[in-house]
Amino acid sequence: MMFNLIRNEHIKIFYKKGSQILFLVFAIGCLLLALMTRNILSTSGENESFADYFIFSTNFLFLLQFVSVIIAGSIVANEYDWGTIKFLLIRPAQRSKVLLSKYLTVLLIGVYLLVSYAIFALLFGFVLFGISDFVGDFDNVKNIFLRYMTTFVEVSVMSTFAFTISTVFRSSVVAAGTSIFLILTGRTFVEVLAHYQISWGKYILFANTNLTQFFSGNRPLFKEMTFAGSILILCIHLGILIAASWYSFTKRDVAN
Repeated sequence: MMFNLIRNEHIKIFYKKGSQILFLVFAIGCLLLALMTRNILSTSGENESFADYFIFSTNFLFLLQFVSVIIAGSIVANEYDWGTIKFLLIRPAQRSKVLLSKYLTVLLIGVYLLVSYAIFALLFGFVLFGISDFVGDFDNVKNIFLRYMTTFVEVSVMSTFAFTISTVFRSSVVAAGTSIFLILTGRTFVEVLAHYQISWGKYILFANTNLTQFFSGNRPLFKEMTFAGSILILCIHLGILIAASWYSFTKRDVAN
């Protein structure tokens, strides 16, 4: 039953023209980033190699959050906009299972985006730089892997936030708009709090989403912060968001 629900959610997303356009823009954006990276490396006097490009490309992984929140912010709200929510909920599947299938689909979309970005980076890197000069370096591989994994955490957190707003307010515009605004401003806000040593800022969601602050010799925003502590805070925030989504979706009258 759950597999069928998730499959149906995939069909809704990938067969929707808006989503197809979004993914096309995503692919074109990856190509433009590759061309821009080549120009930056050439003008800065850096070696123009596949390895340099692939490492440099991880600096733009944060852009995946914008794509993910657009999809996450519409997956529930669109059911209300299209008037299909009543048809969806009269099926044998319980509301909780319907909501879970949508949420799991959102998380899977984050995986697809990361894998697609890596594939595009490999493809465009091979075309623009060649791969004959690439020599495997364990430290580079480890750092790239960590960047992708920490990006998945950020994408998952922001997707969950957009998913919750979509479920509670039933508006894809509000969900995507609020999430994008917080992606652009949330980090700056907590950096200001850290600058003035306002310690309660370490409990804010956006102070903990970037787990790279604990790796590669980086210093966390607040000196009291630890990796385990940030994971715990993220889990608490995610638990609250998921609980709010579940309560709103399962308890609200569809007619309202």
